[in-house]
Amino acid sequence: MKFKANDYSRGEIIKFMREWTELTQEEFADRIGKSKPSVQDYELGKTNYGIDVLMKIAKEFDVTITIEKRK
Repeated sequence: MKFKANDYSRGEIIKFMREWTELTQEEFADRIGKSKPSVQDYELGKTNYGIDVLMKIAKEFDVTITIEKRK
């Protein structure tokens, strides 16, 4: 599956990844080394996450995250 992150908010991206893995917020948080409240805040857009969170997701779920410069 491939999706263009520019079409989604930061929170929607985390929620999309979590739902794709079919995990609860608590399970997803445990897998990426974060707390459930952190994942909740990411999904609601209350807290921004850094590249470190994306890298943990990529490693934990064996996915590729590509960052491209806009033209």
